[in-house]
Amino acid sequence: MKNQFDRALAELLARRFAEVQPDFDADRFTDVVTAAFPELELKARIDAIADELRRALPDDYPTALARVLAVAEKEGIEGFTAWPLCSFVERHGLDDPAASLDAMEHLTRRFSCEFALRPFLVAHLETTLGAVRGWTTSPHEAVRRLASEGTRPRLPWAPQVPELIEDPGIGIDVVRALRHDPSDSVRRSVANHLNDIAKDHPGRVVDLCAGWLREPATDPAMIRHALRTLVKKGDAGALAALGFTTAPEIEVEAFTITPAAIRLGRSITLTATLTSTAAIGQRLVVDFIVHHVGASGATTPEVFKWRNLDLEPGATVELVKRRRIATASTRRYHAGVHRVEVLVNGKVVAGADFRLRLAAPDSG
Repeated sequence: MKNQFDRALAELLARRFAEVQPDFDADRFTDVVTAAFPELELKARIDAIADELRRALPDDYPTALARVLAVAEKEGIEGFTAWPLCSFVERHGLDDPAASLDAMEHLTRRFSCEFALRPFLVAHLETTLGAVRGWTTSPHEAVRRLASEGTRPRLPWAPQVPELIEDPGIGIDVVRALRHDPSDSVRRSVANHLNDIAKDHPGRVVDLCAGWLREPATDPAMIRHALRTLVKKGDAGALAALGFTTAPEIEVEAFTITPAAIRLGRSITLTATLTSTAAIGQRLVVDFIVHHVGASGATTPEVFKWRNLDLEPGATVELVKRRRIATASTRRYHAGVHRVEVLVNGKVVAGADFRLRLAAPDSG
């Protein structure tokens, strides 16, 4: 991803800024930022562009910001290309929160300002929350999403804001206004926000979601996504709110992993046979945990979705899941014995192992 911030992107930004500021030295700007790129990772490249923009633009922040906003409206300035403009506000606008927050409302339509918002929540909490509450009624989907996403207590890859973790009411006030939003993207952000809160205040989120489910306009998929971590942990309140059996009665007839040994890049097949021992029907959520072996030999568990099902008294069901074991941007594999466990409504009911070798797979 970092390689998308290359000379071509720097040249495009330089051309656009030269269009709004005749004395903007496009060649110098491009040479300076690209010279630094080889030593920098993703966010550092973005920040380097933002910092060089600050040097090249007028010293007066409102004037410089006006030029940033003008460039944001130009052709080709969207997606990753617009990220450095958000970083400009994040890194250089903290002393002028009113102007900066107003700018974010416009910039976020080009690229989300969720990261740019974080230092303002730390330094100017009440002022920032005032702007955020206004954004919840914006006609623009991206602005409404920013209200929820930017205030997530545990936003990935972003600095924490202790007040948001300690006081869940702050975020709840924001997402309550967005719970029936027509946008799938906004509702998904609401669900992720609630999932964050649930990591520190599970009871509060369960009670809130149970109440929202009684509202006809509530999207059940949003609530399921909001409670996903609690369901994986077998939280009785979350299971009950979603209609799952809180104390499932099942017998695992068999659980197998085939093949028992694979090379990286190949797939395993999980097969589980479950039989209900209950006198009434049960609603079950079946997941599985892979205990990934780390470089030190220690293991780290990761839960994956399998299937939700209704199981009648005495009924038997065979579940089959195929999973490819391959390196991803967020996961590296190491050789060794990996444990896989089956979860039913958050409780481990069976386990088996497979051995992973790192040799490249053959053409077959």
